Amino acid sequence: MKAWKFKVNNSPKELSEKLASSLGAGNRFVLDLDYDKKNLVQFKLRKRMLLAFEIMARNNIIVKGNILKSGPHNEADVEITFTHHTLSKLLIFVHLILGLGFLAALIMETNSSPYMLLAGGILIGAGFFLWLHLQKIFEKNVQEYKALLSNVLEL
Repeated sequence: MKAWKFKVNNSPKELSEKLASSLGAGNRFVLDLDYDKKNLVQFKLRKRMLLAFEIMARNNIIVKGNILKSGPHNEADVEITFTHHTLSKLLIFVHLILGLGFLAALIMETNSSPYMLLAGGILIGAGFFLWLHLQKIFEKNVQEYKALLSNVLEL
């Protein structure tokens, strides 16, 4: 999870209207806005998934943000966090747990086949390399979302 904080010289209502107009339903984004009574606007943004295999290629980040009025003037504090999608985390954990399960079966001598050792090693290796790949994609996507939100919020 990464956090990004900054100040903007607009009200929370104006910022939420900019977000809704530029990233609304017409584009490939899902934007959920939640208005609070105390000048707080919370939003959640992610890319719309059209096909199931896109979860690993394009839809592995969820953006959550808070826009809070910060003074008597037209200023707002914006805090945005970037997190991995739950399904991408699940995919990594399943690979690692299955690989460790195969290796644990070898240690407990339930099955002493060399193919179990090979399968366990391959699953652990695949989980590790998948984790490294997703971290690299995550960093790239965070920079893309920062550029997109900078353009929308006119930073």
